Amino acid sequence: MRMLLTPSGLECNDTSHNLGSFRGHATHRFKPLGQLLFIPHGTEFHLKHGACQQKALICLFDPADLGPLAAYHWNWDGHTDENMLNLQSLYLQSTLQRLAEEVAAPGFASELHTECLLTSVALELRREFLSNRNDDEDTSKLGPSQLNLLREILEAGPNEDTSLHRLADACALSARKLSTRFRNTTGKTLRRYAAEIRIRKAIALLADQHLLIKQVAYAAGFQNAAAFTAAFRKEVGLTPEEFRRQRSS
Repeated sequence: MRMLLTPSGLECNDTSHNLGSFRGHATHRFKPLGQLLFIPHGTEFHLKHGACQQKALICLFDPADLGPLAAYHWNWDGHTDENMLNLQSLYLQSTLQRLAEEVAAPGFASELHTECLLTSVALELRREFLSNRNDDEDTSKLGPSQLNLLREILEAGPNEDTSLHRLADACALSARKLSTRFRNTTGKTLRRYAAEIRIRKAIALLADQHLLIKQVAYAAGFQNAAAFTAAFRKEVGLTPEEFRRQRSS
């Protein structure tokens, strides 16, 4: 995303010096570029530009890093539009202007403010050019930041709330959408993933011979030793006691 900041009226802002094309490099395909230009990721773009000095704000961002937007599709194949060469959006213009001011003179919570502005820009572009895309929850996936957040919560400790409702809230999704998208992303259920994390933690704790089995069970997130033993045997093929003896022998 680019917004020209060069004062209007200068020769270098003449559209004859600022041309672009998504459709190849034939002369007739080039169109004048406006103050706001959007080039989607992975898009072939051709530029013709005269020699001059310009000041511009250029934003390169990955929706996967922008919180809830990570859950949506961002495939621009077949969705390029000549209107992207000269966006006529007062909302985008004002948002990017605020972003330019923040970059030039960072204020309180600048990083958070910048992220919010970028999220607004990404959402507006998606609404404008991908609004007809069917975001069927059965085909949607979680983004890397959401997966990392889930892992951190599940690995936090026995006192952490790891309920489905808590996990869904953290990802800004409904419980149903989280479950579906997690399965589409990893090929396993959240319940299965959580169990694997608890077992891995238990295996590490069992190396400490001073810990009782019930202490390991609690620290790994199990309600009691019986539930831990059953889950451990199902996953590893041995009881915790057998596993510990085998490792220590």
